[in-house]
Amino acid sequence: MEMLKMEYQSNHFEKKLDEIRRRLDDLDSAREKLLKLSRELRKNSTLAISKLYYGDIKSAEEELERAREILNEIKEYEIEYPEIFYPITRDSMQEFVEAFVFLEIVKNKKLVIPELNIQPPSILTGLADTVGELRRYTLDLLRKGKFEDAEEMIEIMERIHSQLITFSYPDKIVPGLKGKIDMVRLAVERTKSDYISARR
Repeated sequence: MEMLKMEYQSNHFEKKLDEIRRRLDDLDSAREKLLKLSRELRKNSTLAISKLYYGDIKSAEEELERAREILNEIKEYEIEYPEIFYPITRDSMQEFVEAFVFLEIVKNKKLVIPELNIQPPSILTGLADTVGELRRYTLDLLRKGKFEDAEEMIEIMERIHSQLITFSYPDKIVPGLKGKIDMVRLAVERTKSDYISARR
């Protein structure tokens, strides 16, 4: 009887380890796919931003649409693989948010957040990074003497900053946001200074 009990315990022990191994193998496979998809999402989002600097809004929209399709593929992994999903996809989703917001500003002069069920930290950090793109875009407007457009961009930068500073959360909840908010403040101040100098 004791032998049967030990044999059962041994079989149960090995069965549980086999279940753990299968889960980890599954996670490893999902991780590789997520890494590949995240790289593609980041690439298309970056290309969309690049196209906007050349004034090619149509191409930027096409790149962003491809990015959106990749994002939908990525989202399929969220429920089944929560252990690895956010650490792998956080930065690429942040890049997508940045491209989406930047496109809406350049094309429509509107500040819009994508309705795509993206994790809140990626939305906030992506929004913060948009200010860096807006600074570059505004400097280009100033070089072209488009002062009214530049002023509109600065107002949008200030609006983003005024909202972001209300999100005072620990780094464990929104990784990197505090540092980005400091960078946003500096970008706004420097751009306003550049605007004043350009108007003289």
